[in-house]
Amino acid sequence: MFTYLQSKRNSFFIKLLFSFVIIVLISFIFNLLSFNFFQNTLRTEIIKYNKLNLSNTVNNYEKQFRLLDDIASNLFFGANIPLLERNRSNFNAMNDLTSEIKVVLSNYNNLNLDNLFFYNDRYSFIIEKGGLTSITDMFEEHYLNDRYNAEFWKKQTEEDYHMRIFPAAQFQKRNMNGKVEQSGTYFPVVIKNKLQKGSYIAAFIDAGEIYLNSHFSNNDLFYIVDAQGNRFFGTSLVKALTEFQVAGNGDAYDSNHNNYYFYQTGEKSGLTYVNVTPNQQIASTITRLSWLLLILFAISLALSLFISILFSIRFKLPVQRMLESLQKMNPNFNFKSTIREYSQIGDKLKSIIVSTHEINQDLQKKDSLLKTYSYWNKVKNIPIGHTEMQNLIDNMKPFYFVMYQLLPMRSGQPLPTADTHNTSHDTDLINSAILQRYKQSETLQIEKDLIVSIIFDDDPNPDRDNLFATLQTLVRLFDDRSGLNVTIAANPKLRNHGDFTTAYDETLGMIHARKLNATTQLITELEGDSSGIAIPPSELKKLSTQVAAGNAAETVQLIHRLLQRLGKKGRAVEYRKLANDIISEILLVLMSQKIEVGDLLSELAPYEQLKEITTEEQYYAFYGVLIERAVSLVNDKKADKDPIVDYVLAYMERHSGEDISQEDIASKLNISIGYMGKYIKNKTGKTFSEYLEDIRIDKAKIILAETDNKIHEIAAQVGYHNANSFTRMFKRITGVTPGEYRLEKRTE
Repeated sequence: MFTYLQSKRNSFFIKLLFSFVIIVLISFIFNLLSFNFFQNTLRTEIIKYNKLNLSNTVNNYEKQFRLLDDIASNLFFGANIPLLERNRSNFNAMNDLTSEIKVVLSNYNNLNLDNLFFYNDRYSFIIEKGGLTSITDMFEEHYLNDRYNAEFWKKQTEEDYHMRIFPAAQFQKRNMNGKVEQSGTYFPVVIKNKLQKGSYIAAFIDAGEIYLNSHFSNNDLFYIVDAQGNRFFGTSLVKALTEFQVAGNGDAYDSNHNNYYFYQTGEKSGLTYVNVTPNQQIASTITRLSWLLLILFAISLALSLFISILFSIRFKLPVQRMLESLQKMNPNFNFKSTIREYSQIGDKLKSIIVSTHEINQDLQKKDSLLKTYSYWNKVKNIPIGHTEMQNLIDNMKPFYFVMYQLLPMRSGQPLPTADTHNTSHDTDLINSAILQRYKQSETLQIEKDLIVSIIFDDDPNPDRDNLFATLQTLVRLFDDRSGLNVTIAANPKLRNHGDFTTAYDETLGMIHARKLNATTQLITELEGDSSGIAIPPSELKKLSTQVAAGNAAETVQLIHRLLQRLGKKGRAVEYRKLANDIISEILLVLMSQKIEVGDLLSELAPYEQLKEITTEEQYYAFYGVLIERAVSLVNDKKADKDPIVDYVLAYMERHSGEDISQEDIASKLNISIGYMGKYIKNKTGKTFSEYLEDIRIDKAKIILAETDNKIHEIAAQVGYHNANSFTRMFKRITGVTPGEYRLEKRTE
């Protein structure tokens, strides 16, 4: 490795890479120093973070206690408590005070109050959110606790203080069945007014709720103590902690139990709030962050080295590719560079190579076209006078000649549209399959739907099974493709160099021997009798007679007999010839009766359909529609119906859901718009627009009665772009809106 680097030390890549590595090493040293500094300050920052969280917790608790004091003071100095002091039988004041308590409980959800009550030692009752409640019911039914019994609350009237918060305790209540159940854990709070002796306002604060709403920390080791160290509140996890004496504000470390204590005394309550963080948690946080930094540091180092190598390669690669392209004269080399000088050199080099390559490609394309033209002349037995063209196909090896006819298969629509199939892909597909078994072949498209393959085989002992296996592969390939009706014809005998014309004629005859079905057919033998089945002219005459008489059933039966005769031995070309003869006879009958055949040809497109019919069932369906339409025209003529009116009305019926243009219909009839409008008005008594609106509204009635479609959906179905226009027209014609019409029909 060292020897290799020494040999390459003067290369562009090594010098550039060495420069990048020096930059990476400088970055590495800086990050290493930063990491050491981070480890030393991380513990301090975690402690600051815990202190800040505790400070936020204390502020939230104290703010709620101050707000409770303000609310109690407002009640003391309000109108109702002074009135009760003067007259304890003032029931209006009692009711108003109850209402005030309810308002406080509903408006101050952030205080986490379960109840608020007014206590006076002269009363045997308490005023709370439920109204007047006896002292016995209050503290022996609703808020049961051995410590906070009725005697405790009476004793508070004798104590001298303004506000006192008592330790949180679990309270119980007695339900209507007399059963005692848990009520909740509450802080009892008493607030007094010096001007009103013997009375106070007390509250029950939900200890769990105020903890959840006020405490900010990533652990639940939290408790509250008073100045004497008595526990006021603590989470369930705190019970497992050994008591640790705290006082004032700050933090302390219990080395015996590896716990950090963060504590702060509230100004309003005088209580001390303690948050405990196990040292192992701080240590694990530091370790986790340290590992994270180490991983990021390692990733950044690896990424830096990777980018250094990548940039070195990026600078070196354009030069290397330009050298390689010069050596190989390759115009398709991938050259992209943001360096202007590189781009200029590369563009100049590329233009030189591309010019040379384009000249070579043009020569190859010309050779390919000449080869195809030369083979086509060979097939048609046209002499090739040009020596270079002759040399392109001067292959004396024996060959197999295979022909493929590719016709579009009928898609299933009653009126298929013309489809031009691109056979270039099929030509490549065929040649690729053949080259898997034979070393040399030429596949050419000689007509719109005909492709031929010339397969050369110079094996002294040719294997016909190999040819059959190749043809079966092609059959499977075309069977997997939809939309094509494929015939493959091949005489499995080797041809000499001069037999192109004979081979072409034979395989074309085999193509014409295709039977009527929708599968890919492989034909390897030429039929001895290719004369086909002749249809007597008398049969076609009978057909003309039945059509002229307007007898649809008899005409269809006659055609079915002709098809059955073909079905015994008929080929696809004979079915198509019969269909052409029948169509011609029908058109002659219609024209002899002076019936316009343009609509029949444009709507049914019979000659276009014939190109894509591949099964006898499709022929039966085709003849059914054709005869029905032709006989209908004959019968309409016999009934002396008005063709213009009938055509216009039928067209409106069929296309009522579309945008109907009078210009389009008039052009189809080869008359002017004005003449068509006057003609319809004179014949029917209605204008074109009136007829169209009647047809659309009649169809809308049916849809409204039979479906739950929305109004705007029905409007679109019957040809209205705007639901409001549809509603106005519906009401003008029927006298009711679409919704009213649907309701009437549903009621009926």
